[in-house]
Amino acid sequence: MLTRSLAPLAAVAVALLTLAVLPCQAAAQDRWAAIAPNLENSSSVVWATSKDQAKKLAVLACKQVSSTCAETPASTNGMDHVFAVMCCTDPKTGCAAAVGATREIALKEVKRLFSEGGYSQCSLKSYFKAGTGEKG
Repeated sequence: MLTRSLAPLAAVAVALLTLAVLPCQAAAQDRWAAIAPNLENSSSVVWATSKDQAKKLAVLACKQVSSTCAETPASTNGMDHVFAVMCCTDPKTGCAAAVGATREIALKEVKRLFSEGGYSQCSLKSYFKAGTGEKG
């Protein structure tokens, strides 16, 4: 008799435990990609479990291979997204990266960034796949 009266309580306990664990599992599966471009086009994509952490790691990774790293990395949690890296020389030399669902969108976004900043003499350096870090 005691077992029957505890059965509904056990079902509620299991449901609550499941609800408590699901958000933790979802958070643990978050993956952010980021890149901090440089003039030498030697930056690489890095990954972390948060946007801020990915951006910090991107700057650190860039500084290991260059002294010309962009101050603001591009980031995304869309592993199917693409980063476009572009550098400009006028009014001063600088590089930036932008991200988009396609190459075209990422390129349009990085061009917009430079245009709004008054830059010209720009050239696309490369594309990087957010999920794998591959160039191309």
